[in-house]
Amino acid sequence: MLTDRFNRKLDYLRVSVTDKCNLRCTYCIPPAGVEYLSHDNVLRNEEFVRFIEFFVKLGVRKIRFTGGEPFVRKGFIDILRETRELFPDVVLCVTTNGVLLEKHLDDLQALDVRQLNVSLDSVLRSRYESITGRDALHDVLRGIRSALERDFFNLKINAVLLPELLDEIDEYLDYFKGDDITLRFIERMPFVKEGVDHTFLSSDNFIELLRKKGTIIRNERTDTNVAMMFDYNYRDCDLIRIGVIPAMTHKFCSRCNRLRLTCDGRIRTCLLSNLEYDIKTPHRMDMGDEAVLKIIEQAVREKPMEHGIDCSGEGDGCVSLQSTRAMLKIGG
Repeated sequence: MLTDRFNRKLDYLRVSVTDKCNLRCTYCIPPAGVEYLSHDNVLRNEEFVRFIEFFVKLGVRKIRFTGGEPFVRKGFIDILRETRELFPDVVLCVTTNGVLLEKHLDDLQALDVRQLNVSLDSVLRSRYESITGRDALHDVLRGIRSALERDFFNLKINAVLLPELLDEIDEYLDYFKGDDITLRFIERMPFVKEGVDHTFLSSDNFIELLRKKGTIIRNERTDTNVAMMFDYNYRDCDLIRIGVIPAMTHKFCSRCNRLRLTCDGRIRTCLLSNLEYDIKTPHRMDMGDEAVLKIIEQAVREKPMEHGIDCSGEGDGCVSLQSTRAMLKIGG
């Protein structure tokens, strides 16, 4: 088992299979855009599978595939299939923006990928297009509905806490009430600076807003390593499962069990740290498995105790760019 110097067991790997995305969300991509990695700089399918094999042998038991948008990567389903064949007992998960979800549901179900997170910051067509740069809300909602109809997936909907979301929170909750689904609201992380006007909204203020609209009860039994969970009675409907991820104002670093593998073969032990460890180069130089394993062990050994970003207040105090890479180049 991979254990860091703070005695955290790191058994969860997030794998970004591409830096490309079919959306341009304002909180993820800088206004000037990004320069995508060249084809040769991105890991090949077999390299992803080989590196995953290293991590599983070291104790990883859960793998979440992200991007960019994973479904825009040619061969992504092949990566999933090979991983499942090699490691039938490992929990495989996918995070997607949902635009291409519907056409891949058969494959996900066949490969027993039950944990599915869909990013969705608005259920209003014009606002969705304003945030994402694409008129694709219908495709996303159709994919979500198709996934729910299968009664197979553990489905979570992720929304970033933006002012636009608060403006439509009634429409958002109304759309999903009665569904077997978990709504998760995530404090915005500071990956974009120039030209972006997003006031930072704390999870505490968001919870207070929900409290004014219904009865919200903390359910610590269902808390995760990152999310505070609540049962929410809204407009006398069935309880809505609400998750709040206070990554900025209430650090969950002491419970962090995550490692990240970027699409260009670098390990990141903290999303909000610039520390990266290159395992692609020694692998392609045929330096041997031991060289790669030593780098993984070094990364784990040097995992920071916590991130150093202070977003304790409202306003624009949490908009400084903290990373040298845009979010889609790291993987959420």
